[in-house]
Amino acid sequence: MSVEIANVHPTRLELLKLKRRKAMAEGIVDILKKDLDALTVALFDLAKEVPSIRRQMTSGLSEAYDLYVESEMVVGPRKIKELSIIAQPTGFHVDIGERKGILGISLPTFELAKETSSELRPRFSLMDSPAKLDASASQIEAVLSKAIELAQIEASMHEVLDLMAIKKRQVNRIQYKILPQLDSAIRYIELILEETERQDAIRVRVLQRKRKERALKAG
Repeated sequence: MSVEIANVHPTRLELLKLKRRKAMAEGIVDILKKDLDALTVALFDLAKEVPSIRRQMTSGLSEAYDLYVESEMVVGPRKIKELSIIAQPTGFHVDIGERKGILGISLPTFELAKETSSELRPRFSLMDSPAKLDASASQIEAVLSKAIELAQIEASMHEVLDLMAIKKRQVNRIQYKILPQLDSAIRYIELILEETERQDAIRVRVLQRKRKERALKAG
């Protein structure tokens, strides 16, 4: 859409085309700015969730630690260490997908999934381990789920920010490069046409004066 004055033909038809291109460029800027407004709202909506999730994670970790300490108080640190050695490990993985977000952009989805084994056995011996130790482990799992949720939100925010950066570059290019070029080309043609009109008007007046002079001489 860029315009070089050297390649502009100073005609009324070209002037009309340039004015139409300017109107179209201004319309595109309006659309891009509306997109930016929508993306800004979406970004703030995502950002609003972050403090709450972080508070839940902090609270969950604190509760898990308190439960762990209470378990130590019940059976002793040595027993807890023994249980940690013989405990059945729990595997986790993250299922990654995508969903449609604002303006149709693809936003990532993360879901924490527990890996199940063929033998579904409890992690701890129900006879030897205190109930609060299992509750502590469950609380840690809940915190891990919140961490994955937080990662999903932050990844989505990065996608929105990347698109906002693209939109801003497009707006800046049109506003500070294309539109000034169009304005310069339009003004150039208008000046040429105004000068041409003045010269035509002068030639008309000269011709009219010469006709009068010839008419007076003939008379």
